Amino acid sequence: MFKFIHTADLHIDSPLRGLEAYEGAPVEQFRAATRVAFENLITLALDHEVAFVVIAGDLFDGKWQDMKTGLWTAGQFRRLEREGVPVYLLRGNHDAASKVRQAVSWPENVHEFAVRKPDSFFVEELRVALHGQGFAHQECNDDLAVTYPMAIDGLFNIGVLHTSLTGSTEHATYAPTSEAILRSKGYDYWALGHIHQRSEPPVSWRPFIGYSGNTQGRHIRETGPRGCLLNTVIDGELESTEFIETDTLRWHLANVHLTEQDDVGELLATVRQQVAACHETGEGRFSAIRVVVRGACAAHRELVHALRREETLAEIRNLANEFDDEVWIEKIKLETQPPIDVDRLRAGSDLVAELLRAIEEVRDDETKLRALAEELAPLATKAAVELGECEIDLHDPIQLRNWLQQAEGLLVSQLLETDA
Repeated sequence: MFKFIHTADLHIDSPLRGLEAYEGAPVEQFRAATRVAFENLITLALDHEVAFVVIAGDLFDGKWQDMKTGLWTAGQFRRLEREGVPVYLLRGNHDAASKVRQAVSWPENVHEFAVRKPDSFFVEELRVALHGQGFAHQECNDDLAVTYPMAIDGLFNIGVLHTSLTGSTEHATYAPTSEAILRSKGYDYWALGHIHQRSEPPVSWRPFIGYSGNTQGRHIRETGPRGCLLNTVIDGELESTEFIETDTLRWHLANVHLTEQDDVGELLATVRQQVAACHETGEGRFSAIRVVVRGACAAHRELVHALRREETLAEIRNLANEFDDEVWIEKIKLETQPPIDVDRLRAGSDLVAELLRAIEEVRDDETKLRALAEELAPLATKAAVELGECEIDLHDPIQLRNWLQQAEGLLVSQLLETDA
């Protein structure tokens, strides 16, 4: 019986650009998070007395800013070396051989897969074979798995691969392959990297094909627990796979849904409950929380006024102070609507009805949304950096549709208030 850890996408010393633009962002704590998560991983490996550690790509986020990154990482590997724990790692798109030069020598317990062709390592005493190929260049559109060797009879075969498989909307396509090709190799376990969300359930149980996810969430699109997979092998068979958390701070999305009678007071009370719930699920970790408030509600009439809106935003941010510096409100989105029957207004014959119909016509038509995106293209080009920092994509029809929905609510509130 032996245990091994499958991990990937550690992105050590990820710069997390743009954090300075956020009010009150704990910048240094965030930038140290990837290191702390790796330290937690090493401690986990030692505590569970694993036989070896597999790293399926993107150990680093990119070119080192200085030698300190490599020296610190080598120091962590030496913690494993002192206990006789080997590491098998390959390069992914972020730390491809052409991008991150091996400027610091790893200790002898670290074994790196070749990047020109598939490579194999053997752990004879455990009857284990590991097969893998790293990225020579960041752009890798070839199916690397096709050329991996067939499984070796009598051994527990592990394939290590940094891949998007058949594609992902959240990640660029690299080393694309299919489940059928992976199965054809006859391996017992495929340790995959590149997709930051752990595959739960895995792509396949027999053989095991799956992603461990990244060890530390780095932004709001990476919410929830992050960690690695601890695997137990008995008599040449995978007995169990356990996900264990390694993250030191956690991203949360607090969705607040208001009803027709809810005013700003109820809004704040509900947000407080949601923030507390997010922090509690983090089990003591620092919590970075995005608050999104939606619903046709009484609060909307107050929130259309700039001063009241700013006061509400400030009060939501102030809620973080109730948690002893363990909570940061990353962003607040107030996407409320007036508690009015918009469909009835749209069916009318006045100016409000005409404007509402015009908004609906564009909002519900993919062709017209794309046309709108094309009209906004010059702005998207000129302000690419600023829009990127604000997570605004003028080419994204979903964002355009959401903005039109918000414009509809604002239009109804303002026009009806003026009319009154």
